[in-house]
Amino acid sequence: MDFLHPAALRHRKVLVLGLGSFGGGAGCARALVELGAQVTVTDLRRADSLQESLTALEGLPICLALGGHNEQLFVEAEVVVVNPAVPATSKWLQIARDHGCKLTTEVNLAIAAAAHLPAVAITGTNGKSTCAALTAHLLEGLPGTTVLSGNLGGSLLESVLPLQNDARLVIELSSFQTERLVAPLGWPQIVVLTHLGTDHLDRHITVNEYWQAKRRLLQFQNADGTLLLPSDCPNRSQWEEEARGTTLRLQAEALPDFGLTTADLPFTEPYRLPSLLAALHAARLLGLDDVTLRARTRTFPGLPYRMRAFVDAHGRHIIDNAVATHPDPTTAALKNLSGAVVLLAGGKDKGLDLQELIATCARCSRLYFYGEGGKRLAEGCRAVGFTPRWSPKFEDSAKEALASLRNSELLLFSPTFSSYDEFRNFRDRAELFLSFCTQFPVGIPETSPAPATNKNE
Repeated sequence: MDFLHPAALRHRKVLVLGLGSFGGGAGCARALVELGAQVTVTDLRRADSLQESLTALEGLPICLALGGHNEQLFVEAEVVVVNPAVPATSKWLQIARDHGCKLTTEVNLAIAAAAHLPAVAITGTNGKSTCAALTAHLLEGLPGTTVLSGNLGGSLLESVLPLQNDARLVIELSSFQTERLVAPLGWPQIVVLTHLGTDHLDRHITVNEYWQAKRRLLQFQNADGTLLLPSDCPNRSQWEEEARGTTLRLQAEALPDFGLTTADLPFTEPYRLPSLLAALHAARLLGLDDVTLRARTRTFPGLPYRMRAFVDAHGRHIIDNAVATHPDPTTAALKNLSGAVVLLAGGKDKGLDLQELIATCARCSRLYFYGEGGKRLAEGCRAVGFTPRWSPKFEDSAKEALASLRNSELLLFSPTFSSYDEFRNFRDRAELFLSFCTQFPVGIPETSPAPATNKNE
């Protein structure tokens, strides 16, 4: 990637390579128009698959080249803004270089524009969205503007362009975003790693390459920076060796230092505590006083799709953990639930290790799986004596799980696998599941003990 400041894009021909599904590509294109660039957007998908994003671009002077890329676009472009979903192996990146294009990303442009603002950059295999949202919630107790953006959705570039000098950034970054990170020296002030496991091996090939993509966040910090690191990080020594500033380990024993007890916390599951501790430390490092910090911790509403417990319109007890697209959060959730738990999981298989999850499925009263990922999980469960139900389609499995749910049971919707087999993104899958909870009839009536609940609640 090349280092470019967005101000240098005025009057230049800029090609946005990939529009995306969460609003980032559309917001980036809008921001580029605002900066005075001559913008073209290309995407492999046709217009009928991008309607929401295209609606957001209506009326703007943007050229569209949809349904595939062609080399002439790269002949004409001076700068290519690469969507995170474009893999490093894409032939179009080399074609862009062959034609002398500068390559950048929306995140890199945003960082260059806002490098003078205090920033917390958060990555991790899981827990990063909750950490980012809680950090932003805490920092809203300070004067000025707090911007929460990055992998959570929307356009970081569009968010930072209007900011004044009293603003601060909280940015969630995936490995797809960190692997191409280029930033000014000294950015960011605070790096957070919430958890480090295994994911996206279909993209990064090896665990070490995946971890290396995450560690790239450390390359641009200086001695004034801080790294917040979970105490159980599997390659902690390497992170600490590459850190250029201060390293602070996240330990649950630190809660009393903030004047907090477990009764004050928005969640208490052990596997989620590093996210909470990182948010507390980051907010304090950026100047939030402890009185305000404690008050705002108690009022954090949480995020949708992340271990959200509710009772649906038919009285069924459900936990929506739709953001879980790999085995670790599903395994951790099952270990922290008691009572009769029914698991609904499946999707596109990323080839990750399922052995620990399979062993943990012994805690479940029933198992409903779908898709290719669910098929492999079902085969593993059958090999050790479990009898899961499997369907090729999400809809069939979800409806069957809901229809069979007893009053004494809790349904955990924790997909464990990617959504890209049947859906544009995890959010579309989550919203369809929630619609089934409303529309699909009640399960089997039963008089029995109270439903399963989280051990920590």
